[in-house]
Amino acid sequence: MSGFGSYDDAHDPKYGQPHIVPLIVASNETLKGYGHIVTNFDTEKVEITTWPPAGWRPICAGTGNQGGIVTGTFRYQWDADLCKAKNDTVGGDYIIGRLPIGTAPGNRSHVLAREANYHPDGGQVFFPQDVGEFVALLALPGDDIKLEDFKAFYFDGSVGLQIHANIWHQPMYPAKDSALFMGKQGAVHACVAVDTVDEFGKYLLVPLGHEDTCADIIT
Repeated sequence: MSGFGSYDDAHDPKYGQPHIVPLIVASNETLKGYGHIVTNFDTEKVEITTWPPAGWRPICAGTGNQGGIVTGTFRYQWDADLCKAKNDTVGGDYIIGRLPIGTAPGNRSHVLAREANYHPDGGQVFFPQDVGEFVALLALPGDDIKLEDFKAFYFDGSVGLQIHANIWHQPMYPAKDSALFMGKQGAVHACVAVDTVDEFGKYLLVPLGHEDTCADIIT
């Protein structure tokens, strides 16, 4: 889960320069392995992972994947230099990032992030309700995660996405002052987390997709 790491000392020079995350335009091609574009929230089915067997005997057909899904809103709000998120789907309330030092709230081109998590029990759908640019911070599965594994996927706000089970992620990062998403995911909601400051001593510098950063995005 997100929201456990403090951003109070995010500007402390002891952390050195943050790791710059590359920005990639989201498409079904670039999202291969991570998930896929969602164009209709209502018809999108959440990918549910069948419970793994403890030994050599297989899970019986039709069992181990009946926990159901939960659906709700995911609200985002910039409060001065802090990005806050509230996931009504699972009752989460997080601080998910902070602007770099010297960055004015009206010029949000990047955000500092330190956390990510994944859900082994299933996928997760994020679907914007108000059009506006946003970025998805993602990394492919594997517990031996490294800073360079993270990628930032740019969306113009006209579509959403579903990430696969085991994909490292954060809540979405909106460029504008606030954003409302619909979300759905497995009701089990198992989480495995990483804190890049605790493990690597560095923050991630995530581009938000403004025009000055989009000049360097990967298509």
